[in-house]
Amino acid sequence: MAAKQYDYLVTLKKNIDKKVNVISLILLIISICIFLYTAVRLMNTNFHKNAVICVVIAAFSVLWIILKEMGKITYYRLAFLISGAALFFPPFGLTWLGILFVLIGLFEKQAKFPQEIGFDEEGITTNSIPSRFYTWDEVSNVVLRGGLLTIDFKNNKLYQKEVQNKVTIALEEEFNSFCRSQLEVSAKLKN
Repeated sequence: MAAKQYDYLVTLKKNIDKKVNVISLILLIISICIFLYTAVRLMNTNFHKNAVICVVIAAFSVLWIILKEMGKITYYRLAFLISGAALFFPPFGLTWLGILFVLIGLFEKQAKFPQEIGFDEEGITTNSIPSRFYTWDEVSNVVLRGGLLTIDFKNNKLYQKEVQNKVTIALEEEFNSFCRSQLEVSAKLKN
């Protein structure tokens, strides 16, 4: 959402990071087991070079997990992409698992990216997939109070989320005043 300037940009609290990390860790451990098992099976065959590649990929995944636990990196994305790409090729031939790992690698960052809602004179924009835009005509009320953002839509849909950072009372009042004025302007233009 950085391409456009908004009068107010509200970052919402995201409680999914720990769940995504646990699932990612479990999947990477499964991939390490697959690579090590395959390496052991191939070690005394004509495909011993493939066994070495399997060990290298497993070691890379282990290193990635260690770096993540040390706080040096924030995403498992690269480990998923490399593991997923390797699963496409012999001796694995696990195309479905490779596709799953590549997709997880592509979407992990988006899953952890904090959701932001931009407010300006044109309306309200979210950075979700897909991005959504709501005109002020579609909204009956917007309130930010006590760390909770509430958007009440005219179609009886209610959107309520916690904001990520503590907001001062003065900023809450300024934001609520801005939203009230935009709703009033929208109502006048409609009549």
